[in-house]
Amino acid sequence: MENKKSLEVKNSVTVKIAGTDYTLKTDESVEFTQSLAKEINLKINEIKTVNPHISTNQIAILVALEYGCNCKKAEQRTEEIRAEIKAYLEDAAQAQSERDFYKREIERMKEEAKAKSSQINLFSEKENEN
Repeated sequence: MENKKSLEVKNSVTVKIAGTDYTLKTDESVEFTQSLAKEINLKINEIKTVNPHISTNQIAILVALEYGCNCKKAEQRTEEIRAEIKAYLEDAAQAQSERDFYKREIERMKEEAKAKSSQINLFSEKENEN
C-alpha cells in the first residue's frame, strides 16, 4: 500500500535566485515558495552589495549557514517551549488533583458538620423535654 504522502500532488514552482531559474517540486504553496526565494535573493544581494568580490557559491553557503543556524535555534526554542508546556501541564494536573482532594474534604466536612448539627439538635430536643 502506498504512503498517503506520496500520493499528494506536489506544486511545481519556478523561482529565480541569484540570476538562475530553479524549478522546484514542493509540498509547500506556490506563494510560500516564491516568498522564500525572494527572501533568499534579497539576502544574496545584501551580501553581494557589501562584498562584491565574493562568489555566488560562497554567498549561497553563507545564506545557507544563516538559515541553518536560525532553524537550529528555532528547533531548540521549540523543544524548550515543549518542555515548559509539559511542566505547566504537570503543574495543572497536580493543582487539579489537589483541588479535587480539597473538594472531597470540604464535602466530608460538610457532612460531618451536618451530622454534628443533627446531634446537637437531638441533644437540645432531649434537654427541652426534660
